[in-house]
Amino acid sequence: MTATTTLPGLDGVLEWFAGEAAAVDQGRSDARAGLRRLGAADLLAPAGGGLPHAVSLVERIAGECMSSAFSLWAHRMVIEYVTRGEPDPGALGDGLRAGRLVGSTAMAPALRDLAGLEPVPVVATRTAGGLRLDGPIRWASNLFDGATVVLPVRLGAAGPGRAVVRIRTTDPGVRVAARPDLLALNGTASSSVQLDGVQVAADAVLSEDLHAFVGAIRPTFLLVQTAFCSGLALRSAREAQERATGPNIELAGDAAAVTARAAGVHERLHAAAADPTVLRPADLLRLRLDAAGVATDATRVEATVRGGAGYVARSDVSRRLREGAFLPIQSPTEGHLRWELSRYT
Repeated sequence: MTATTTLPGLDGVLEWFAGEAAAVDQGRSDARAGLRRLGAADLLAPAGGGLPHAVSLVERIAGECMSSAFSLWAHRMVIEYVTRGEPDPGALGDGLRAGRLVGSTAMAPALRDLAGLEPVPVVATRTAGGLRLDGPIRWASNLFDGATVVLPVRLGAAGPGRAVVRIRTTDPGVRVAARPDLLALNGTASSSVQLDGVQVAADAVLSEDLHAFVGAIRPTFLLVQTAFCSGLALRSAREAQERATGPNIELAGDAAAVTARAAGVHERLHAAAADPTVLRPADLLRLRLDAAGVATDATRVEATVRGGAGYVARSDVSRRLREGAFLPIQSPTEGHLRWELSRYT
């Protein structure tokens, strides 16, 4: 069995995430408090932590609160972007690692652009001091006041150039739309953004080589996404297997099968986190797709085993079922993943 990373000090924090899960899901609370707790415990991005740490942390939290794990993924990716794109992130990097500042990743359009599905929608025009941005961010999370948003931009309306930049949600010209009421994850500040003449200084341009930048961050991007899928799958599968007894004994086979699949994804995930070079691009896509698939199946089996108790709107079972329903549409979506995989066959 692949060893997972030990996370000292996490157990007490996990109890807190479990207690907050319903409130964060419903939007009565939000994900920032969890980020601050993790930062205070030096768990967000500790020195030497790397990808195995990030994967283990997100997976464990997802078993208690998918909203918080999803928000953590978005935040952790911004730490990754800033670390790679800025030689000395200074106060920004310190604030992100401590959870005092919030990071929002809006890099999904970059993956779609490089896959040939559609061009990056935000257009950047060069100015004397840097870039001016115009266009939409169609969807992002962690769009709290003052959050640092990292996004791809197109250099000129018709040109081939692409760059990666960072902005703040409070910058002039940044208009965050009102948050819609979601089926789940309402405490993640997820919405769309319109950029109108947003000024970006030269030192906020993280890269002008989108292909190379995405190539460097994509394994982390997809593997940490896989971690929150895996965490949800493991939790629902365990709950289903423990309760598939008595009148539900006929469902024990389904629970055992989905538990085995979840364990297989977990093993593959941690092997890849230990050495991402072991996965070819198609393997990475397939792992991410398999993780989302087993998570949605595990939540369905859990709901079936629990019966009417799981149909109560505010039960943990129904919350996990709704969280699982989000995964096929999380960018890269199931359709996107399947389309890319078709190119390798």
